[in-house]
Order: sequence, then C-alpha cells, then structure tokens
Amino acid sequence: MSDSEYGFLFKPNGNEEQGPSNSGEEIFSGDTVAQALARELGQNSLDAIATDGAWPVTMVFELHRMKVSDIPDVDNLKQHLHAACNRYPDSPRLQQAVSTLESEFVDVLRVGDYGTKGLSGSESIASKDSVLTALTRGSGVSVGKTDSGGSFGIGKSVGILSSLARVEFWTTRTPGSDETVFAGCAQLTTHQTPDSDDPRALLGPMGTYTRLSDKEDYHYLRGPAPLGPFPQRTEPGTDVYIVGYSAASDDPKLEQIRDAMIDNFMAAIMRGHLVVEGITDKGQGWRLDSGNLKRVIDMTPDPERRTVMQAFHNALLQPPIVKTDKRLLGEMKLYVNIDDSLPRKLDTIVMRKPLMKVRTYANTSITAKYAAVLECSSPRGNRILRGMEPVRHDDWQAARDKENGQAALRSIKKFILEELRKRVHRELGDEIIIKGLNTLLPSELQIDGNIDRHGVRATNGPGSERESASLQGRESAPEQVPNTGGKSVSITLTKPAVSDGSGGNVSTGRQRGGESKRGKHVAGIPGSGKTGDGNSVINGANLSMRYWFDAKSGSYILVLRSRTGETEKGTLRLTAALDGTFGNYTPPIEEASDISGAEPRPLKVQEGNISTVKVTGKHPTRLQVRIKGGIRLQLGVK
Repeated sequence: MSDSEYGFLFKPNGNEEQGPSNSGEEIFSGDTVAQALARELGQNSLDAIATDGAWPVTMVFELHRMKVSDIPDVDNLKQHLHAACNRYPDSPRLQQAVSTLESEFVDVLRVGDYGTKGLSGSESIASKDSVLTALTRGSGVSVGKTDSGGSFGIGKSVGILSSLARVEFWTTRTPGSDETVFAGCAQLTTHQTPDSDDPRALLGPMGTYTRLSDKEDYHYLRGPAPLGPFPQRTEPGTDVYIVGYSAASDDPKLEQIRDAMIDNFMAAIMRGHLVVEGITDKGQGWRLDSGNLKRVIDMTPDPERRTVMQAFHNALLQPPIVKTDKRLLGEMKLYVNIDDSLPRKLDTIVMRKPLMKVRTYANTSITAKYAAVLECSSPRGNRILRGMEPVRHDDWQAARDKENGQAALRSIKKFILEELRKRVHRELGDEIIIKGLNTLLPSELQIDGNIDRHGVRATNGPGSERESASLQGRESAPEQVPNTGGKSVSITLTKPAVSDGSGGNVSTGRQRGGESKRGKHVAGIPGSGKTGDGNSVINGANLSMRYWFDAKSGSYILVLRSRTGETEKGTLRLTAALDGTFGNYTPPIEEASDISGAEPRPLKVQEGNISTVKVTGKHPTRLQVRIKGGIRLQLGVK
C-alpha cells in the first residue's frame, strides 16, 4: 500500500512536554493485552450495531506477519521515531519501537467488525460531533456513543498500548456509502523536527496519517488498497490494525483473546448478540457463537479456567430470578448456579445492557459454592449504572452519581444477597456454623496438628463424667433423647461406605456437600435399562445427589443433578447404608413427589423404586421422599 501524497503529519508542539508515558495507556496497566483489547474493542463493536436488534455483531481477530516495508510512510515514521528516542534515550518502549520498525517483518493484528455502522462524520477540524475524529484523534471522547458503551478515545489508547511500534491504522465504511476511509495514528513523544538543528523546533507526540499538502486541516485517504496480507474493507464496519502486536509471541493462536472474549462477553455470545472469529498463520482458527460456545468451553485445556467458565455458563442456563425496582433501576435478573463440586465460591458477576462483565461482587455471608450473574438491562437502570462506571467500565462507583449512586448499589446488593440466601436454603437446607468449635476439641481432632495454637492442651486418660477445657470426660451410658425437630444440621461422615461384596470402597456422597471421593452417590450396583420411556432405570453414575432430612415434614429432600449435562429420565432406585455399609438394602419408601415446580408432582413408588423421575441438564430436580417410620438413613443412588 503506497500513496505519496499521504503520510504521518506531526504538528508543532504546544506548551506541554509529552514524555514516553501516556495517561490513556495507564488506564489499562492492570490488564493483560488480551483482556484490554477484548473489553474495549468488544464494547465498541457491540455499541456500533448497524440497526437495533439486528444481531449478531461479528468480530474477527486476524494475526499475520507482514513486511515492514509495506507499512504506509514507514521511512518518514522511522525518522520521527529516532528523533523521539534521541530526546528520551532511556525509554525502553521507544527503543523497542525503533527495533520493531528496523526489522524486516512485523506482526500485525487486525480487529474487524461486521454488522456495524462504521465511523461516521468528517475528519476535518471544522466538523463537530464526528465519530471518525473521536476514534482517530480524540482522547477520552464519547461522541456518538449510546447508553451502552464508553469512550472511543480510550479505544485508541488500547491499540497504542498493544503496539510495539506505537502505531495503529483504521479502515472504516458506513452503510449506504461506497467509500472506504483509511486513517492512521502514531503516538510518540515531544521531539525535535527531523533533520533540524534548531532544538526549539519541537513537534508534538501524535502523528496523524493524512494528506501532507494541507498542514492546517486533516484529509484522510479514500479508497485504499489492502494493507499487506489483509482483506480489503468492502462492507460497513471498522478495522483496527495494530502494528507490532505485543502479545504475538506469547499468543500466536490468539487463544488468550478467545478466552478473554468468553470471560467478558459470555452472555452476549450465548444470546446470539456476538460472534467472534480468530484467524492466524499458525494453523486452524477458532470461532465463538451461541451454538458452539459450550463445546469450546469444555475443551479449554486449563482446568481452573474451564471450571470457572462452565460454572458461569451453567448459571446463565438457569431460569432467572426477576425483580423490578420500580423507583430506580427497573427490571433486574439474577441467574444462580449452586454447585458444591466447584473448587471455591465464584461469587456474582454483574453486567448491564451491553452484556459485558463489569465486575464481581462477593457475599461473605454465603458459604455455599456458587456462580451467579446479575443483569440490569432496563433503559433507566442501564443509564444510571453506565454513569457510575469509570473509563475502564470495571466498577459501579456510587460517588459518580450523587443522586442515585448509593441507592442503586443498595438495591442491587440487597437483591443478590436475599435471593442467594433463598436459593441456598432451598437447595442445600439450613447450615449451622459454630465458630470456635475447634478450640473445644481434643488434640487428636485438631485439624492443623498444632496443639498449642489454641492455648489449651487436652489431657487423655480414663477421665470422669465431668468435662472441662483441659479434661476429657468418660463415656457414660447413652440416654434416649426425643427428636424435637427444628433445623437440619449439615454433617460429614467419616466412616467410608463398604460394599458387602468385594469389600472395596463404594462411591457415595456425603450427606451434604456434593462431590468428594465418594461423590458419585453410587452404591456399587451397576445401573440397568435405557433412559427414555419413563419406565427404564436411571444409571446412578449419571447423577449427583445431595439430601437432608426435613424435620418439619418428616421427609428427605433430595436434590438431583445430571452429571452428563443431558436429560436423564426413568425410574430412580435408592439404596441405604446400614452402619456405614452399603449392600442390597432398599429403604422402605412410602411416598415421593417432585417439588421442583410451583406445585408438587406425585411420583409412583413401587418396591422402593420411584418412577417417572426427570433430571435435566439445565437445573436441579428436587424430590420429597417419605420413608416409613421416619428413620434416618445414609442414602445413595443405585
């Protein structure tokens, strides 16, 4: 690509000396390059949708190596870069930029969007409210943005941050136009005019690619040839070209960008609002859309990242809890996935209309492991929350809205906490935590093994019937205590279940708590039959189960989940352990019902088997099971 009339224009410096550090770039100092690019450019593209509701917007990340000699006006650019480096010789970034442009080849990342309206307006200084100017020459400018998005000027900064050469280009086309506009920007430092001996002949830090014959105004190139190996822009939308992509060596297949897009825009991809593609020279590319997102997540090699993605993906598949804040925020939705197989509590992601993750809220009073997503997409709520965000769009700060800020945050946090408590109570039952209990236990039971940590050394021996903090009591004859009901208490079984056949350990769950070494809730008896007709037997290995005894109703509450992610239906066969040993004992079930919905659904019970049970992969199934005599048992699924 070459046009001798156009090049980088650096205008005379004003009253300010600009060094190598740039305040716009410092905004993203806490992010990886992939995270910064994904969040800022993804938000800009979603906000630029050509027609409201005309989803999806498609984003393409394309990485290629190209000849440095193919960079427009590269020889003139090198002169200015050397001048900047001479003025600031100790700047690693400037030295790196010189080295990048002195090489034969350079990695260039193109980020293109489609189904968008491009950059409207004129580049002329006389033009007001120009989106084209806001992106290519603005700093912190929000011209043309809606309530959904942020600042185009910040979008320019993240491109420069990601460029080893400190150079980026754009091509853009608007609907109804047959003309493509080409623009460019170089962000250097205040520097002396190349080939000038006058130290007072200083130029400003920003160079703009424009027609050089008019130094009083700007005239961008129209109808450009393709840039290096990249395709020519022929339809509405915008391309950003980052020269010397800084993460190319660490992320040659753009997988970090793929994961960052999932992390920040999972809901938008799931709902079909956004499609993302990755193209590189390093083999097969990738694609994210509503149809393949789950498969891509399940194939993520990093187990920690995969688990987190799966947890929030499952949350967004759950029916939302809906609340309307009539006074302030309008409709809010909360999606909750409670899963004690998670490695830790993942808290609540919050977002608004663009469906981009803003931040995560933690609730320390909730001890269950869960992943949740809060969405506030109402016009009023979206507008208020956007006004509470800093330029990075990674927080809601009450101080930014003196009138509504504190009330908005209170409403959101109260909604999240109340609904999480309700959901945990519904799925897990009540949980009682006794703080300081470990300080009263004998030394053999101290988990950390440090008998001096709590300031008490327990004394072993025959003891007496009286106990104290330093004296263990003697066992006395057991006394019968009536069951007074009340809250169910979570317990952990310490005695392993042993099958009566081989004598080996059996897979079964704790009475509360989900997966562990005995987490499959299977009593060593293989499942039989095929799922599908309601009369076949559900394979216990395909289910996870937690349960507790509800003293109020005198029944067990069972919470069943599909391990396969597919719907399991048929006959559920329960088994029970006697003295910690599973065998062929079948609990005497009197009646059972499915209480997952608004109204209980009675289930047929025959010889300890529960028929017409259905467990979907989207949300748990809750059963209420009454056992003859109200006896307490350790349950499992055959």
